[in-house]
Amino acid sequence: MLIILRKIFYILILLVLNLYICEYMSNKLSARMELRRGYRITRAASIGFPIIRFLKFLSVDSKINIWTFFIFFLSFLMWSTVPITSNLVLVENDYSLLISIIIYIGIIALLLFNSARSSSGKVFSETCKKILILFSFIVPLLLSIISIVLVSRTLSLKEIVNSQYKYWNITLQPLGFLTFFTSILFQIKLLGISRKSYLSTGANIGKEGKGLGKIIEKLSAYMSIFFLIIIINILYLGGWQNLYIIRGEVMLAVKFYFIFFILLLMDKIICRIDNYKLLVRINWKFLIPVSLINFAVTVGFFIMKDIYNLI
Repeated sequence: MLIILRKIFYILILLVLNLYICEYMSNKLSARMELRRGYRITRAASIGFPIIRFLKFLSVDSKINIWTFFIFFLSFLMWSTVPITSNLVLVENDYSLLISIIIYIGIIALLLFNSARSSSGKVFSETCKKILILFSFIVPLLLSIISIVLVSRTLSLKEIVNSQYKYWNITLQPLGFLTFFTSILFQIKLLGISRKSYLSTGANIGKEGKGLGKIIEKLSAYMSIFFLIIIINILYLGGWQNLYIIRGEVMLAVKFYFIFFILLLMDKIICRIDNYKLLVRINWKFLIPVSLINFAVTVGFFIMKDIYNLI
């Protein structure tokens, strides 16, 4: 019992620390690229910006509902099956990849449902449209994951990492990595990590509950992106595998922040691509076809190698 509590404590500390660092990185990068000083109330290079922003949200009157509690609960439950390192995992399961993806999809659905609620409890008519838009970006992500499962022949995240002891899966699945990475980038835009987005505001821009409820929604959006970055590390970049003399835990942290920085940078570079209709068009004309091609090639190699022994 003490071991489980200790692991929960470590995971919470890591998530809160990463949340603070990534929020700070997002603010500083935005300020530098937009040629402004950023948040000037705090000193020491605005290092206290995240906590000041947190207190600012708490000072606003908030109204939270049962869906907000579900979002908060699922945001942390999602990490119970994700092995952050070889030893730091709460629930070891042979289907950890499948379970974590299902919880992730549930969080996305609840986020969109909660953002469309009004003070009378009604749901806006375009909620289903928003859900379908965001889920369309999950399609190439799922196809890329299925391709990795065929290559590794397992649904266990630990076993997927262990299978990359010689070389990373990115060498076998470069198209899958490209579509997975681009899907994360588009979800950052749609969820509004660095700015307001169509999916998180839209017709309900005057939504009540901008205090604690807004914090939980922002936290859940970050947790979802963190989850995808960890998953792309595990599936394609060797996870916590050692790199020569560099420990695996250090390598995982380096890859995590590098990918997060590149995602933020790309988000700012293509900042004009904010129209959700354009994003959907790119998704259907580029991401989904590329992911389907990658999946078809993977299935072909799987059949020739494991069924007919031709390779």
